[in-house]
Amino acid sequence: MTMLRIVADIGNSRLKWARLGPSGTLGPSTALPLDDEARWADVWDEWHKGETEGSSWAVSTVNPPLARRLEEFLSERSPRRVQWFLTAAEVPVPKDVEGADTGGSDRAFAVLAASRLLGTGKPALVVSCGTAITVERINAEGVWQGGAIAMGLGLCARALHKFTAQLPLVAPDATAPSWGRGTVPSLEAGVFWGTVGAVRELIDRQKNDLGADLQIVWTGGDADRLASSVEGPSARIVQDLVLQGVVQAAFDPPHDL
Repeated sequence: MTMLRIVADIGNSRLKWARLGPSGTLGPSTALPLDDEARWADVWDEWHKGETEGSSWAVSTVNPPLARRLEEFLSERSPRRVQWFLTAAEVPVPKDVEGADTGGSDRAFAVLAASRLLGTGKPALVVSCGTAITVERINAEGVWQGGAIAMGLGLCARALHKFTAQLPLVAPDATAPSWGRGTVPSLEAGVFWGTVGAVRELIDRQKNDLGADLQIVWTGGDADRLASSVEGPSARIVQDLVLQGVVQAAFDPPHDL
C-alpha cells in the first residue's frame, strides 16, 4: 500500500490541502478555514481512515503564524514526514531574481508548475490571482526573472471598506458596471475594472520585450473572475498551480536544476 501523500498551500487568506493518487497525480484540493482547527482535524481523520502506512506531507507557506499552527497540529498527529518550503530559494526552479531567500515560495511554485506544463522555448507569464495578484515572468530558456505584485480584488475591496468611514464592502465580478450613480456600483466599477486595467497594463508592459510568442497561464481563486476580462475567452486557467509545483518539488523532483 502506498503511503498517503498530502500537499498543502498556506496563503494569507486560504489554507489548501490535496492528496496525491496512487499514480502520483494531484487530486482535488480542499480549502480550509484559517481559524478552524476542528475542521482541519475532521479532514485529517477522514483522509487517514484505514491508513496503516502513515502520511508524508509537503507544505508551502507565505504565512508564518499559520505555518506554526499547522506545524503544531501535525506534530500532535505524527505524520511520517513533513517537508516545509518557506521561501522561493528552496524551490527547485531556475531563477534570476533578487531576495529569493525572503521571497514567497508560492510564486516560485507557480512558476515551476507552469514551466513544466508549457515547456521551454517560449517566454511565459504566470498570473496568480489571490490576496495579491502576481505576474511572474519566465524567459524562453525557462528561467524565472521575477515579476510584479499588485493588490488582489478582495484585498482592494476590504481596504476601501476598512480604511474609510462609509464605504461598504463589495465583491464585484465581470457584471460590474463601468461607472455608477450610487456608492455601491461606483465601488464595484472601481474595484473590478480598476484591477482588470492594472493587470492588463502589467501584462502589456512585459510583452514589450518578451515577444509575440508569449504564453500566459492564470491561476488562483479569482482567476475565473479576472482572466476572461483581461485576456478574453481564450485565457488559459489552471487550478491549483502552486500545489502542482509542490508535488513536483517534493514527490517528483527534477534532476537537472
